[in-house]
Amino acid sequence: MDHLEKDWHLFITIAETGNLTKAANRLYVSQPALSYRLTQLEKQFDEPLFIRMPRGLALTETGELYYNYAKDMLKRKEDFESSLENKKNTISGVLSLGCSSIFANYELPDILEGFTKAYPDVRIQLKTGISSKISDFYQAGDVHVAIIRGPVPATGEKYLINQDPICLVTNNKLPAHEWPRPDLITLPLIRYDTARDLYTLLDNWWKEQYDAPPNDSIHVDTMATCRQFIRKNLGWSILPKTGLGRFADEFYMEPLYWADGTPIVRDTHIVYNASTLFRKPVKAFIEYIQNNK
Repeated sequence: MDHLEKDWHLFITIAETGNLTKAANRLYVSQPALSYRLTQLEKQFDEPLFIRMPRGLALTETGELYYNYAKDMLKRKEDFESSLENKKNTISGVLSLGCSSIFANYELPDILEGFTKAYPDVRIQLKTGISSKISDFYQAGDVHVAIIRGPVPATGEKYLINQDPICLVTNNKLPAHEWPRPDLITLPLIRYDTARDLYTLLDNWWKEQYDAPPNDSIHVDTMATCRQFIRKNLGWSILPKTGLGRFADEFYMEPLYWADGTPIVRDTHIVYNASTLFRKPVKAFIEYIQNNK
């Protein structure tokens, strides 16, 4: 990596973390060394690139221009290197992949294990997060391929790779009842931070079944915390089956249906632009997913 490229990487990392300590940890350098390099960079512009705020660093106007320039130059360099790689007979180069956190946790490791064995010369660059964030990465051109649960961007090609049943989850099997079940009105519903479309799905299903709102008095930040609360019999929740993973046998799980009998599922798609298929790693990954679905 040349001197300019190092500067681009460190500057982007500082800008995206907003904190020298976090940036230094991510770059595996000391904070004094990173601070020194930033000072030298600012001297080249003869003006500050960041404003020192009480809670971290914020880009100045010049800093914002340099941030966009650095990202653009790194992308151009990557495109050039990929073009060179594509001229070779072997499938090699960079596959930039964005993936939903849940899919990345439970499904992606097995996929990447098989893919990297089949294509050992491909280098994986992976970003994970909630699906809306991965969609943003994809639309900004920050990833070649996105694996997204729920709604997908309007642009690009999409391929359905999974339909995940949405389930009522409790610690113990509930007494048999016809829907709508009266016991769910009084039992606390445990909500957790998740994508907006999944909340919309939950709320629409509830309105089909009940006239009164749920007792959603417990709000937690993660699905893992939600599982712990259910395990202690503190309430019930609605979770995608994949989110239970290896813990599925520890809970009572009942797939949910719309009023017309249609199963409630959440789709997972792989999304990509057809123009990126000229990249051999992208084409190989799409074909690997399709052949091993």
